[in-house]
Amino acid sequence: MIVRLIRVHVKPDALEAFEEATRANHRGSIAEPGVLRFDVLRNPDRAGEYVLCEAYASHQATLSHKETAHYAEWKTAVEPMMAAPRESQAFEVVEPTAEEAWRVR
Repeated sequence: MIVRLIRVHVKPDALEAFEEATRANHRGSIAEPGVLRFDVLRNPDRAGEYVLCEAYASHQATLSHKETAHYAEWKTAVEPMMAAPRESQAFEVVEPTAEEAWRVR
């Protein structure tokens, strides 16, 4: 399993539009067979700071995700909303190792 943490900084005037676009991406993402979780987190102390926590069954699932229409739509929609470039890190799971512990469906 692979977990990706993507930190995004959104312009103040785009928060609502970003959340709307990201909710749509979330719904499409959790329907993908290789996506175990797709959490969208907002920092209550720093307006415009979000973290996307994405858990995938495999490295191939991360690549497949980026080929979906909903991801392409999200990326196009939110790119002009970014206050800074997105920061992405990939992590290997130590625990829990059971996919059922990660799956949201």
